[in-house]
This record gives sequence, C-alpha cells and structure tokens, in this order.
Amino acid sequence: MTGEELRMLVLNKWGKMYDTRIHQRRDQFNKLGLYLQIMWKHVGQKSFPMTEQQYVEQLSAVAELLTEWGAQDVVRQKLPQSTKFPKMDTTGANAVMIPLDIELDD
Repeated sequence: MTGEELRMLVLNKWGKMYDTRIHQRRDQFNKLGLYLQIMWKHVGQKSFPMTEQQYVEQLSAVAELLTEWGAQDVVRQKLPQSTKFPKMDTTGANAVMIPLDIELDD
C-alpha cells in the first residue's frame, strides 16, 4: 500500500483528506491491539497542524507500516465498509478506529 492509495481510500470514503495514525489500545479483555485511526482533522481546515507535504509524508509512513505488518488488505476491506464518520462535535473528538488484526506481545 502506498500513501497515495491510503489517501484515496480516505478521500473516496469521507470526501476529505483526513489525517491517519496508528494507535494501540487495550480492548475489554485487556488485550493490546493496533488500529488505524482516521482523525477528525483534515487538509484545508484552519486548525490542521500540517502542510500538505507533511500530510503526504505522514500517510506514506502509515501506509508503509500497514504494508510491513501485512495489514493493507484489512484496511482496503474495512475502511470502505465503515459506518462511522471522523468528526468533532459536542461529545468531543471522534476518530474512526479500524482494527488491524495484528498479534502483539504485551
């Protein structure tokens, strides 16, 4: 997977170039998991903390990790199927979390 492919997946799904991150957290069974997080901030937003070039570099780094871990097909499948929307509202910041199904050592 390339950064450009990841950008197009996000853009085609939500219509904006949202930031992406790799996030780790524990589930309800205390098992550590990795997630692709689609953030609520996007290119073109006044408060977006990156230049477009920095955004491209960030997406490339995330895509490279996804490919290295063999999780690119999970993202290709699950991202378009997501029913959630990355947003900031009265409940706070809501990122879309896509589980990557990668085994981690605690």
